[in-house]
Amino acid sequence: MAGKTQGRGWKMAISIGGAFLIPIRLDGIAREAKSNLHEYHKDDMGAGGRKSYCKTCNKELSKEDIVKGLEISKGQVVTFSKEELDSLPLATTKNIEVDRFIQASEINPLSYETTYYLAPDEVGVQAFNLFAEGLKKLKKVAIGKVAVRQRESLCVIRPNNGGLVMSTLYWANEMKDAPQVPKSEVTTTQLDLITQVIGKFSKPFNHGDYSDKYLDALNKMAQDKLAGKTVSIAATQAQPQQSLEDAMRALVEK
Repeated sequence: MAGKTQGRGWKMAISIGGAFLIPIRLDGIAREAKSNLHEYHKDDMGAGGRKSYCKTCNKELSKEDIVKGLEISKGQVVTFSKEELDSLPLATTKNIEVDRFIQASEINPLSYETTYYLAPDEVGVQAFNLFAEGLKKLKKVAIGKVAVRQRESLCVIRPNNGGLVMSTLYWANEMKDAPQVPKSEVTTTQLDLITQVIGKFSKPFNHGDYSDKYLDALNKMAQDKLAGKTVSIAATQAQPQQSLEDAMRALVEK
């Protein structure tokens, strides 16, 4: 697997044609979500936690008790050390092996999995910037393969705010078929109304306009309970049923 650096991320390289190497660092794009809501033992309010147990002997396991293994057949498991896994003879354990360049529109948006920031290693700054500018100028993205987190993944590298990001993609055989959607007749009046609704609510997207309100509501409920207030349990109330056209007109005229 890719080598973890002492700081953040993995130390790797972008490899184009097995000859042009761009040393990079790979780092997850999202911060780990934090919450003040934890689990407690209801009898003594001791903090709870996640523990691992062996399904055979029901013994609680520590990190030192756990090894990685592959089940070859029923009951036959081959285990591997970290050093053995790191030495797998795959180019993608050390490099992002670029295979081709395509238009981003050729990728099914549903196939995107996890996204990482790419940053140049000290000796690769010029090559990194050159590669980013080339992709930007041609409006292309790079397709390749990479091995991270004990698996090889298809991936795409694309320009982003002057830098590069890499997204892993689901393999084609991992993606489920879309559910069958029953068809219904759409009238000209309905289509006109829905386009008006969409037009009314169309405006530029600003990611910062949105935030998670769950924790705020949770803290308020906790403060109310500490203050001895009765917390009302909201019941789901059925709304008067409107016709589809009336509901859309109400939104347009609102």
